[in-house]
Amino acid sequence: MKHSFSILLVSCVLMVIGAALVPQLDISNKPRPEQGKTLTISYRWKNASAKVVEQNVTSRIEAMVSSVRGVEKVSSVSRFGNGRITVELKPKADVSATKFEIASILRQIRGKLPESVSYPTVSGGEVSTALGDDNEVKLILTYMLNADMSGEQMRQIAEKEAKYAVERIEGVHHVDITGTVSHYMEVEYDAEQLALYGIGSSDIIDAIRNFSGREDVLGEVLTENGKVVVPLLLSSKEERRRFEQMPLKNIDGKIVYLNNLASCYIRERKPGSYYRVNGMNTIYINVYADKDVNVVGVSDKVKRVMESSAFTIHASLSYDRAEEQMKEFRTLVLRSSLTLVILLMFVWMCGGFKWRYLTVITVSLLANILIAVMFYRLFDIRLHPFSMAGITVSLGIIIDSAIVMADHYAYYRDRRAFTGILAAMLTTVGALTVVFWLPDYLRHDLRDFSVVVMINLLVAVSVALFFTPALVSQFGLTRKKTFVPRNLHTRFVVWFSRWYSCYVAMVQRRWVRCTVLLVFAAIFASSLKLFVDCLDTNTFRPKEKEIKLYIRAKMPIGGSVQELNDKVREVEALLSKFKEIKRYETSIRHSGASIVVEFKDEALATGFPYLLESRVIGKVITIGGADWATSGVSDRGFSNSLNLQYRANSIEIAGYDYERLFRFAEDMLREMQNNRRVADLAIVTPGHEEQEDEFFMEYDHGMMAADSVSPYEVHSSLQSLLADRETEKIDIGGRQMAVVVHPASVNSFDLWQMGNSYVNTGERQMRPSGFMDISRRKAKNIIPRDNQEYVLRVAFNVLGSYTYTSRYIKDITERYNNMFPVGFRCLDKTYGAYDDDGTQYWLIGLVAVIVFFILAILFESLLRSLAVTLLIPVSFIGLFVTYYVTGVPFGTGGFAAMVLLAGLTVNAGIYIVCQYGIQRKHGPKYFVTAFNHKIIPIMLTVLSTVLGMIPFLIDGPDEQPFWFSLAVGTIGGLSLSIVPIVIFLPVVMKLGVLVRPDVHR
Repeated sequence: MKHSFSILLVSCVLMVIGAALVPQLDISNKPRPEQGKTLTISYRWKNASAKVVEQNVTSRIEAMVSSVRGVEKVSSVSRFGNGRITVELKPKADVSATKFEIASILRQIRGKLPESVSYPTVSGGEVSTALGDDNEVKLILTYMLNADMSGEQMRQIAEKEAKYAVERIEGVHHVDITGTVSHYMEVEYDAEQLALYGIGSSDIIDAIRNFSGREDVLGEVLTENGKVVVPLLLSSKEERRRFEQMPLKNIDGKIVYLNNLASCYIRERKPGSYYRVNGMNTIYINVYADKDVNVVGVSDKVKRVMESSAFTIHASLSYDRAEEQMKEFRTLVLRSSLTLVILLMFVWMCGGFKWRYLTVITVSLLANILIAVMFYRLFDIRLHPFSMAGITVSLGIIIDSAIVMADHYAYYRDRRAFTGILAAMLTTVGALTVVFWLPDYLRHDLRDFSVVVMINLLVAVSVALFFTPALVSQFGLTRKKTFVPRNLHTRFVVWFSRWYSCYVAMVQRRWVRCTVLLVFAAIFASSLKLFVDCLDTNTFRPKEKEIKLYIRAKMPIGGSVQELNDKVREVEALLSKFKEIKRYETSIRHSGASIVVEFKDEALATGFPYLLESRVIGKVITIGGADWATSGVSDRGFSNSLNLQYRANSIEIAGYDYERLFRFAEDMLREMQNNRRVADLAIVTPGHEEQEDEFFMEYDHGMMAADSVSPYEVHSSLQSLLADRETEKIDIGGRQMAVVVHPASVNSFDLWQMGNSYVNTGERQMRPSGFMDISRRKAKNIIPRDNQEYVLRVAFNVLGSYTYTSRYIKDITERYNNMFPVGFRCLDKTYGAYDDDGTQYWLIGLVAVIVFFILAILFESLLRSLAVTLLIPVSFIGLFVTYYVTGVPFGTGGFAAMVLLAGLTVNAGIYIVCQYGIQRKHGPKYFVTAFNHKIIPIMLTVLSTVLGMIPFLIDGPDEQPFWFSLAVGTIGGLSLSIVPIVIFLPVVMKLGVLVRPDVHR
């Protein structure tokens, strides 16, 4: 071969460049997020209700923003005192231009909004293309310390035994210790006593600010050197004076000091939340590293230091950035390596155990991968589990192209097989392009997978055209005809060729062809029917969760986090008695408490989870003053509160009129109550199901005017009685400590006293109930809208199987969608559900169209292109039967298998048709000759791809549902794809018509 040395030299240079770029590849455990396509508009309106905010601000801004070009979706949440609008842009929208246009609209509409509304600000839309993290530091490790001691003691031990040692490690930026509580100075006063001296809580706050010092700016003065800022620094001259002795006010020539009217205490700040594991207090040691360091190397050093330290308390690793990044990546590398070993062993055996043949294929594969690395770096592609799996899947196809070209060049010493290879690669690439038109829930998983496979296949075309023939020429590989002894194998080949020649000639008759086509159509329809029957309504069913016991608790209005913590402690004491529990995690916040109980593997195989749930239910019933609920074990769980009842299913209703929308929801709820399998029905606001009650004060402005009292005076008086106010920080013993002004009456002044007691308003006392009413109501302080539609949900539980529940919800939603007027709709919002309109299946037809046009261009024949394209639906017979027989969930992996199978099956037909065209002679005899010449490479292609998929079956359907479904579908479909190639392809090829001119000649 001419220029073989030059081709090999250039290829080696490209391989070296690719190898040098490998360390610069962006490798992560997750795809790069699509940032910069979401804008947020936020605004505030002090003391305005959610309904007022929505009607006067949110709806106006939404109407203007929705008309902006490039906006795809607008959603909003109106709350008490504020609102937020989220704007999602179209994929190809100019983010900067759209953001500028929205900002201009906000400037124009500002004058039409109420005066008390803050200026609406727009944020977001930053587009990040950097390979790494933009933060200067990043969290790499988190250790969790558990002990039955106070948080302050745990913090001191952690600082002494771990923090300072870890911070000395090169690459560690700093170490944070979180989860402990701080201390503060509490100034407790009696509001009535202060009123006797004419002093209010604001006077105490001003005195504390003056005592602690203040920094401010007086202004600017003009000097010879330009403008100079004049600062104001105020500090106490008597630094040794104790905090309690600070002066408050001068009354009739007498100075009143703080300790005359108030008491000062150093207290431990009450936590706003609690987090415990197995009932023990927990603090966290967070290790942060510099942005550009090797995360794996620094993490290993920190782990060694932590392991070598003799900790007084138990420390467990709860977060490892390096492990998360590398765990799944290592699994995929192992799979890819195993796939590669299997494929190369297969090539070695099929090549007659010739090392030179194996070397040609291996070096061609290596060249393909290293050259592809250049394009990964050029297009800034992140390698994560999905894209790495794309590399693994494409290994078999790359080896196939190298085998076909190496065999053909060794036999004919020309590159005429390139047309078939080019057609095979382009059709596969064309089949993968439909991924970019898939719905979002499918495209997110398959986008990077498809891009990597496309790059590898396009590189494989160039390698097969130039590099592989040059290697074959340099190694001197030949495959000339040699004398073959007659044995059982050769006799079978001769017998099969004769039988196949008769079959090909027979199916050229019109009635035989029609009969075979009808048979295949019947088989396809039957297999499709079986496949559809085995699918659930929701083909992309979420992964079943591990059995865990969820315990939730909530205090009534006015309850504190500390009171809830005391009640949860009683449940934790019960859980600590059972050895079958692996771990229970407690989280307590103002909104409520939750305990997540995990069981040991041996306990899951018994009835212990149900036993424990019954014990917990018996315990929480005896704990008064809180609402309790359990879920996760039994179907319905337990709840003594309507607000905490767990509801697994929901139907979302959306419309433009809130009142009509609520009536529709009530109609649906009443209808569903007639089904005895449906329970725990409720109408809720999406995302805000547990809105609290609130007390509100309704003023009588006429009575207030008659008594010359303003709402501000009443509010200030009540604030002095009920509100803690935090002021400046002071230095105590070298430690900065916050100061909180605390009224002594806050724990004793209840709702009855507020309505019946007298309070000081200015220079007189007034009874608030004389000019205002205090009532309790549901706090409907959140109104969400999605694309200018109000949204409600009917939430419920269904006592039945997953399939029954899905079909029941589908019937309800379809019936109400047909009944609703224009502007209203409903859809299934159960966990894992999606709005499946079947778009992905129609795109399979687009695959066939793309393949047909590519083949028509390459073959210059519409009939041959149509014959090869018809192999796609016939090849799906094996895939349909496989999923029906195995019962493997179809899911996203199954759809990927359909797309991949469409391209691979067409490849086999392309090789035969190209070889048939190369012979320049037509008829059944020459078709059989082309078939015999290419059937071995085709079999090798099928077997190599099947073997390459075997490593994806190792983890099973539970651990890796996507890859298991992909492997099962591809293996089953390809294994049975030989049948349509052998039997169906001659039926759709018009061979007999082309024989007649040769016979007459």
